[in-house]
Amino acid sequence: MRNKILTYILSGALMTLALPSCSDYLDKEPDDQLDITTAFENSKNLDRWLAYVYDGIPMQYQDSNWDVIADDSMTPQTWAAVGNKVPLYCEGNWTPSSTAIITFWTDFAKRIRSAYLFLEHAHPLADVPAREIEYMKAECRFFIAYYHSVLAMTYGAVPIIEEAAPTTNAEDVMLKQRPFYEVVDWCANEFKEVSALLPARYPEADKYGRATSLWCLAMRARLLTFAASPLVNGNPDMAGMVNCDGVPIFSSEYDPERWKAAAEANMELIEAAAENGYALYEVEEVDGVKDPFMNYMLVMLLRENQGNTEIIMPRTDDTGGYIDKMAAPRSVAGGGVIGVTQYLVDAFFMANGKVAIDGYNADGSPRINQDSGYSEEGFSTEDYVVKTKYFYNDPAGVTGRTENIIAPKNTFNMYCNREPRFYVSVLWNEAFHWGKTHKDNGTVAKYADFFFNGADGRPFQDNPTAGYLMKKRVSPDYAGENDTGSYRNRPGIIYRLAEAYLAYAECLYEYSVSKGTYAQNMEEIFSYINRIRRRAGIPEYGTGELAYPSEDAARSLIQRERRVELNCEAGIRWNDVRRWKQAEDLLDGDFYGMDTMQDKNHRTDFYKRAVYQTRRFISYWWPIPQDDIDRNTNLRQLPGW
Repeated sequence: MRNKILTYILSGALMTLALPSCSDYLDKEPDDQLDITTAFENSKNLDRWLAYVYDGIPMQYQDSNWDVIADDSMTPQTWAAVGNKVPLYCEGNWTPSSTAIITFWTDFAKRIRSAYLFLEHAHPLADVPAREIEYMKAECRFFIAYYHSVLAMTYGAVPIIEEAAPTTNAEDVMLKQRPFYEVVDWCANEFKEVSALLPARYPEADKYGRATSLWCLAMRARLLTFAASPLVNGNPDMAGMVNCDGVPIFSSEYDPERWKAAAEANMELIEAAAENGYALYEVEEVDGVKDPFMNYMLVMLLRENQGNTEIIMPRTDDTGGYIDKMAAPRSVAGGGVIGVTQYLVDAFFMANGKVAIDGYNADGSPRINQDSGYSEEGFSTEDYVVKTKYFYNDPAGVTGRTENIIAPKNTFNMYCNREPRFYVSVLWNEAFHWGKTHKDNGTVAKYADFFFNGADGRPFQDNPTAGYLMKKRVSPDYAGENDTGSYRNRPGIIYRLAEAYLAYAECLYEYSVSKGTYAQNMEEIFSYINRIRRRAGIPEYGTGELAYPSEDAARSLIQRERRVELNCEAGIRWNDVRRWKQAEDLLDGDFYGMDTMQDKNHRTDFYKRAVYQTRRFISYWWPIPQDDIDRNTNLRQLPGW
């Protein structure tokens, strides 16, 4: 029996195209409804139809809820009072009937159906040659697999949609959930086949943002890495989950070959990327030496035509201006609300490459690595000066200086002598901010002021409750008064090359452990970790005081490197804590920040850890909307909901 479409679909006669496009090439704004019999008869309508398929890709700036429901970033709980649902989810006040934060189940089915209709009806036109139609159809096949893969990683138990249903009648939409690995393998095979049909790059500049063979390989690598991970690979907690026919959804047996397949998929991507000119962004130099501050900042802000060949999968029509405003302090006309958690602050390495905090005690206090030089006592007595063009009051580096103060004297010691990625990612209390005036040439210094009753702090509704704002991915010269910035045209980053390096190292490590070959593969594993650390400007493993870690210690270091490098990148951390089966520990309980209830008269007390939120973890899988469960009696909600 042929599979049909999910519950929520558009009718067979009309396709509403009411959303903006998501790429330079597909820069169309449909404003009407297209009849299926005429939609494919001119190039304008053809592009509009394909634009709708593309537009389901989540926005990487506006849709930042993934990072908040994990443990990278935060928004104030007060947002719940004005309709934001994220605090409710984090605190466990959630059911399948709740207004969704993540709407993939409802939305992706529509995009998949549109893609199938394109495959069925699109044909060459006078101004659209057959070769272009072939590319467009291959793109649709990519998106069918892409949307399925994201659904599988989000909901766990999903159907496979193999064609567009002709009607919305009950018998046409009563799909059954398929075993997880059946969906994974189906998607992986599609990605592989479609990668042979698409170019790695398009020579036309206006096609930047169209799906390529590397998009296929990247999503295949990400999916197979997820599928090899502890959440789904032999997890006994998933053994009893079945579909409506009693067929198990997840395998209860651990299969190390899943790690091998994932390692091979990541290496295939790495090699294909290198062959086509992709590389880590390491363009900026200071006095002939790579500048880790500038390179880490700019990899998130520049497009390919600006020299950034690290981004493999961009979403070119995104909303960077939203995060610019929301992450800027309130006193510079920003929203002042998108911050980072203390757990993320703790994760960054020291400038010497060593771990600062290696865990937490039962009372929530940190276990400090005494060998690292990290301290949570007192304030610095000297400026922290670094050879970089990155300047605390002008991160764009336009001053031309080659040596700059990164943390001025009298900075809380927690924020001193940290690695470059920390300073590019985190705005802490009393740090210089580019939107304010620094003390130079006789002018008066101004700082981020997160103290209670401070210019940027509580008790106002818009405040960084944990005591930090996010700097990463934020345009460094954002001007709140007129809502402008030099990098407003930056792409959203769905996938960049650094992820492939980190995933390959992880997968090879896990497979090596299963086969008892860690010692033989150790240098290969950490060669890819070291590429990331080299760009980050911190010592590499196997050099100086940093010996290659033991087999037991390596897993946490590999995971930490991934957490730091990819922090706040639109859902990566959310997927990671789930697939590593760590969410029940990391996302349940007290969340700490600085004590933002302290005013300037109690400065030292501000810099003490305090609970700002208590969370309750619900489930490793997102709930299927209750309306869909009610409509399709073949669907089963996974446990926890």
